[in-house]
Amino acid sequence: MSEYVPLETDTCPRLLDVKGEQNIKIKYKKYFKKYNKKYFVIFGIFYIMWIIFYKKSLKGGKLAFIKNNLFKLAVLLKISFIFYSLCLWTIAFMRIRKIVKALLYIFMVISLVGAFYYDHGEHFKFHGMYNFMVFCIFIVIFDTLSLILYRWYVFVVLKKFFKQFSIFASFISFIFFFILRRYENVWGVGFLNKKIDDGENLFKVRRPIPWFDLLPVRQNIWTGSESCERKEIFNAYFDSENENKFTIVECPENLPISYVVLPETRTMNFKERKKFALRQSVNKKLDVSVFNYTEPVALPDVEAVLAKCGEHDKLVVRLAGRRVKPAKEPQPKDKLNILLIYIDAMSRRQFFRSLPKTKKLMEKLHKSGKMHLNQFFRYGVVGYNTYANSLGLFAGVQITKGKRGLPIWEDYRNNGYVSGEADDQCEDWDGRYNHRAKVSFDHELLAPFCLPEYHPRTGFPFDYTKDFIKTYDGTNPWFFRASFIEAHESTASVLKLIDDDLVDLIETLGDEGLDRTAIIMMSDHGLHMGLCFLFTEQGFVEHKLPFLATLIPERFLKDYPELRQNLDDNEQKLISAYDIYATFKDLLNFDAKLEPQEKNNYGIKGMDISEVKFTKISKRNTESIKKLEENIEEKKRFKNYKKGLRVKDTQDNNFLSKNNKKQNKNNTIIIDTKDINGVTVWGKSLLRKIENRKCEDILIKKNYCVCN
Repeated sequence: MSEYVPLETDTCPRLLDVKGEQNIKIKYKKYFKKYNKKYFVIFGIFYIMWIIFYKKSLKGGKLAFIKNNLFKLAVLLKISFIFYSLCLWTIAFMRIRKIVKALLYIFMVISLVGAFYYDHGEHFKFHGMYNFMVFCIFIVIFDTLSLILYRWYVFVVLKKFFKQFSIFASFISFIFFFILRRYENVWGVGFLNKKIDDGENLFKVRRPIPWFDLLPVRQNIWTGSESCERKEIFNAYFDSENENKFTIVECPENLPISYVVLPETRTMNFKERKKFALRQSVNKKLDVSVFNYTEPVALPDVEAVLAKCGEHDKLVVRLAGRRVKPAKEPQPKDKLNILLIYIDAMSRRQFFRSLPKTKKLMEKLHKSGKMHLNQFFRYGVVGYNTYANSLGLFAGVQITKGKRGLPIWEDYRNNGYVSGEADDQCEDWDGRYNHRAKVSFDHELLAPFCLPEYHPRTGFPFDYTKDFIKTYDGTNPWFFRASFIEAHESTASVLKLIDDDLVDLIETLGDEGLDRTAIIMMSDHGLHMGLCFLFTEQGFVEHKLPFLATLIPERFLKDYPELRQNLDDNEQKLISAYDIYATFKDLLNFDAKLEPQEKNNYGIKGMDISEVKFTKISKRNTESIKKLEENIEEKKRFKNYKKGLRVKDTQDNNFLSKNNKKQNKNNTIIIDTKDINGVTVWGKSLLRKIENRKCEDILIKKNYCVCN
């Protein structure tokens, strides 16, 4: 038997048998059989590990579980992606027939589809849809890059590859370095080229590396067009030339015509409005509100109707005329209207990324001398999501079992203001977060956004808000809350779609309206979902720095020059939701000599923010609240309760709640303290001088604080 001499090839050693080509083939097959057996074992291990880690990343629960385990779930998802990619590359290096290799790739695709069907939920308990989307993004980006590098390596020799790759990587790094430096400089810039100031007496804000700004402006390209136009075969409207009767026209004669009157959500009880019940409550009421259409019909006091022509439908929304009589006396200069533009989950930086036209208009109003623009760089969150933050913003209370606060818009309404709301999310704030259901608004647009069918979202709330302003501005003081959910999505791409609408809304006020209206644009927290939040420090920091800006009429500030100075000085101060609530209270019946907590507050228990201690939300703050209540002097509570607040009964509203307030013979408002039983946490109004404070001084916990 002669010796075998190895024959080098591009793929593996090959044994040379001098007895003939047949022995060479036999040895070749034996070698690759052993070679592929090893790779099949490796492939099987990688595949099992992918299944295990992907399944672990699907673990869900309540919001608290997701919040506490978000980083862990993200790591598990990353590991599962690595093992899936290793499976793909293991197949690539197997020495098998092409048809077998193709079948293995098909098997991997089928497995991925199976993972999708195993869990494609969109809730905290079952969140497979989000896992699958992120997983696929990883595959497309990283495996495509890996394939390009591999083909590049195969195309050139090893030495040339490293040389070319080093040059290319250096060039790309050089470009990214200067782009990141630019975004780092822009990250802290706000209106009028003002920046986050890191003075000696100020706490420094953490400056993250703005990786997110390197991504394309639009990240949701897989969703198709950003405009979803509906093909309308008929028309429906309230005919102003025919006594505002509801009219349906142009429907083909062979199709049945009907209409559905959408229910009035503001008069629903707590059971119908609590948590996630509102959508079901609205749609149940639709079943008994369907009417056949034969001719134009009068629908007094109805604000939303769904017209139907066969299988086609059209949503018609309006402000159903005046529900409150004009005030008998002119509106005092100190009694400002309030336009609250609330955009859920919008960080300070996200505003400037997505709403450049709105930014430009707000700066223009400031430079014109009509309005005074202020921005607050260190506005921080007191909680992870809308629950804790909005309770502080709108009611001045903490999350506490069985405790409720008085919504700020209801407070204004009790004091003679006309109140209104348009919210493009099917969620009643009072029922969802404050656990009560009282008539807080004179006008409320909410039901259309509880419908299961698609309808254009952006136009209705803006048109409704503008109609409200046109109806009441100049005749009644008013408070309107325009709430939008467009920023609350993972790609951060939808928010820019309402930029033009926001500009149009603010311009609706006109010069006279601006003279008597304070515009407050704000959010409760930054984005807490998506790639930026999951995988970068930038996402964590921006989540803790929501947007807040105010436009106060110069006509009002001219009488109080110290307020203008305070607003400017407070731009760099650390503030929280409780300070914003105090600002709303300060603007209500403004008195320069009295702090908000020094005014009459219906006998509702209150505590200065410096005296309130942190409590665990999981225990609903029950023990802490009991201690606070014990510390409040009985005499002071009784005095505030008796004093009350006199207001003129200018409201003529059939839906006015009889349970949320009682009036004595002197027409003095007395709030039912059994209904409003929470302890108000008094922050510092932005109109007043604010000293430098630490996060713990204003109830911002360490893990939510962005100041060093």
